[in-house]
Amino acid sequence: MREKNVKICKGPGCKAWASDRIARELLEISDALDLSDVRVCRVPCMKVCGGGASIRVNGKQKIVKMKEAEEVLGALGICGDAAFARSA
Repeated sequence: MREKNVKICKGPGCKAWASDRIARELLEISDALDLSDVRVCRVPCMKVCGGGASIRVNGKQKIVKMKEAEEVLGALGICGDAAFARSA
């Protein structure tokens, strides 16, 4: 099974967009659903500030702006709403 990497910015701008909460929720969801292939990492400022937390999925060059853990799950190909409901 291929590992899915999520890098979440921990810079001050992204913290204002709840990057800490997003990372925490992703870890809780992946633990609850036994998604051992999902790896969540906090990284220094990505220098792409504003509009949401800066997140890089699976090493892609593009940094996307997200505001909820469900959006990250969707980018990973995991059904966000269903996964979030099962972990609650």
